[in-house]
Amino acid sequence: MPKYYAAIDIGTNAGRMLIGYVVKDNGFDVVKQIQLVRVPLRLGEDVFEKGYISKAKLKRFILTLKGFKYLAKAYGIKEIKAYATSAMREAANKEEVLKKIKKKTKLKLEIIDGKREAELIFKSFNIAGFIKGKPFLFIDVGGGSTELSVICNGAGDGEDKTVRSKSFKVGTLRMLKNKVKEGIWDEIKEWLQQNTASCEGLVAIGTGGNINKISQLARKRYLEPLSVKEIEDVLQYLKSYTLQERITKLRMKPDRADVIIPAAEIYLNVLKMAGIDKIYVPKMGLSDGMILEQYYSDKLLSTDIL
Repeated sequence: MPKYYAAIDIGTNAGRMLIGYVVKDNGFDVVKQIQLVRVPLRLGEDVFEKGYISKAKLKRFILTLKGFKYLAKAYGIKEIKAYATSAMREAANKEEVLKKIKKKTKLKLEIIDGKREAELIFKSFNIAGFIKGKPFLFIDVGGGSTELSVICNGAGDGEDKTVRSKSFKVGTLRMLKNKVKEGIWDEIKEWLQQNTASCEGLVAIGTGGNINKISQLARKRYLEPLSVKEIEDVLQYLKSYTLQERITKLRMKPDRADVIIPAAEIYLNVLKMAGIDKIYVPKMGLSDGMILEQYYSDKLLSTDIL
């Protein structure tokens, strides 16, 4: 029986726990999902409006983590990785929140920066063997931030290496709250121009629940790329419905129905600025990378013991 791993990802819009195990698929390490639980915590609502996480939100936060912990325990998982991203990075009371979480749940929640977040997501890209040897732009759109990374070929060694990664404070929930600072798109455009100029034939890879949903609405098969035109068509289709209609008629979750439109706009802006016409959607993300990291750590430990 394979070993099960649990990864908790606390984002700006939602908290997620992925339970899975690692298998070989065409020579690549792949995370097979056993259970994925998502709770719309929306920490960003507090952080972007007040600058801190309120007592009411913290209570829900702690209950969510307790629930995640009990579910992992039911699968026989003792060690759980738990990371938090954009909203927690900006919360003025983050240290107090971390202490209360540790006290109430015994979980060690670690706040990671944008670069670390991107590195973990890269670990989940092994399945996409077609990426090997190709330069690509990684785009991860969250509720509070957008992570961009440019990967180009290594100097004659056939290996990929990271050229540059940067986190920008533009995300779906931040846009809904009108908390995106003026000039951010100019910053993104300038960064893309500086870091993609030497990469010919650049390919885009998108991660996040919203691009997964957009790909589904465009009726794309697994790893079939989305074109800019197709994303624009999906965006216009979504805009033809009210928020309530997106929930009732399109059967979208309430916390997805409102953020999917700004998400589509962010992906489109980045793709157009980079001069890329299509984007691959591997439907993998931070949680997959977290599980792979645990798996590789176990392998290294077993090798050391031997």
